[in-house]
Amino acid sequence: MKRIGYISPLIGTKENFEKAFWGYSAHKLHRGKVQSFMQDIERNTDELLNAYVNGTWKTSPYTPMYIEHPKHRQINKLPIKDHVIQWAAANQYEKIFIDTLFPASCSCVPGRGTHYFVKILKDELRNNIDKTKYAVQLDIHHYFPNINHELMKKCYRRKIKDTILLSFLDEIVDSFVQGLPMGIKISQLLANLYLASFDRLALRCFDIELNTDKMNYWRRRYVEGKIETCRRNEDADELKYGIQFLNNKFDKFVKRKIKYFRFADNMVFLHEDKVFEHILCELAIMHLARDFLLNVNKEWNVRPVEGCGIDICGYVFFHDHIRLRKRNKVSLCKQVANLRKKGYSQRDIELRCASRVGFAMHGDTKMLLKKLKMENRLGKVISRRRKKAPFDGMDVDQKQSIENIICHIQEVENDKLIQLIDFNIADSIIDKEENGVPRRRIAIRYRNILRVENEKSDDPEYVWAENEMYAFSGSKIMIEQAEKDFSKEDLPIATVIKEFTNERHKKFYKFT
Repeated sequence: MKRIGYISPLIGTKENFEKAFWGYSAHKLHRGKVQSFMQDIERNTDELLNAYVNGTWKTSPYTPMYIEHPKHRQINKLPIKDHVIQWAAANQYEKIFIDTLFPASCSCVPGRGTHYFVKILKDELRNNIDKTKYAVQLDIHHYFPNINHELMKKCYRRKIKDTILLSFLDEIVDSFVQGLPMGIKISQLLANLYLASFDRLALRCFDIELNTDKMNYWRRRYVEGKIETCRRNEDADELKYGIQFLNNKFDKFVKRKIKYFRFADNMVFLHEDKVFEHILCELAIMHLARDFLLNVNKEWNVRPVEGCGIDICGYVFFHDHIRLRKRNKVSLCKQVANLRKKGYSQRDIELRCASRVGFAMHGDTKMLLKKLKMENRLGKVISRRRKKAPFDGMDVDQKQSIENIICHIQEVENDKLIQLIDFNIADSIIDKEENGVPRRRIAIRYRNILRVENEKSDDPEYVWAENEMYAFSGSKIMIEQAEKDFSKEDLPIATVIKEFTNERHKKFYKFT
């Protein structure tokens, strides 16, 4: 693996440290300590810059702060100068570490927060119902306090070789007695990086097919599990085909990419076979304990998605809908009821409950919001009236995010095939250049591909979905391809919109 050096010359600049201060102080300028730092910002940033370049920086003592709701947590606070110097370093190394993470690794990553995780998990459940019958959620016990310092240092040494930056990161990691402190910028990204190698192992089914003994052992465990858990007629029908059929089925599962998602220290495995899902859990728990010195909470269990759902990030996910977690729903109802008892107007109630209502609107909560009289929002009505589909005969409900059909790095192209039916290029209504000129965007009309497993063969069958969708993209390369490389006479045609990375580690999309 190629390691990256010469990062400190980019960190050790006056402009970078000033940018770090403004990045940290966003939405905090009303605080007295931030204003005090800003009054002498020239001297303060010079002092931090010299401390980083000369390698004399020492992290200040942590001040603990305890949070009891929704559960007991210890947050560690630092002075402003510590945050600024950590932001300055992160401005340059953050992109390098983020590129290491796989797309379904969320939390503590810019642009991959709670709602991004909700979107990708929802899309997976709705588009692959047959392959996501069972789910299991693994939660690491006290993740941040149990991160091993030596293993953490090895993780970022695989990506960078800049000695000044490595010494700086080592000092911050060792400044906390055990694990990583919660509440500082550097801990968030390092905590995600710590499990990056585990994520890749999980996607490859922990590489058991590379070892014949392991493959034979887990294949035998799978067959034994299928026999022991035979309760339904469908299970008995599988056993009729014999042990060799079960062995072939297990081999097919191992070779296929595992459907795996992670939000911070919460891991979700999806699969169509309950016995194989148990095997995945055993492998995951074993690797976490042996290779990462982390333990998993014992409350995990393999459950059917259809009946129990997946409770994560404040929502409960099913194949065709998303519910609000009961605790969040009760809190919203109590808040609205208490405010009405106190005589607040409807407008004041909407303002005070805006955050909870906004969170609830990402689930299928129309009836709940209707009962609370929170369903009507003027901005939503105006926005819907202004929207117009870019193709005749299509409705705004057929719009999809371009991210839903992007074939990211390490993903199988056949699973992301689309049938391109039509396209048009026009000025964007929303996005504009710095000088105010509207940016160009391409609208594509397409069908998704559906993958159908063939029980008689290891090769799946692919069919086009009946429903047509459309999506927008501002990719300059896709627009250039549509203008020069092909025309509407070539349509409809199968294609993949694939993600690439250039020499500067910048990602871009392209028709392939």
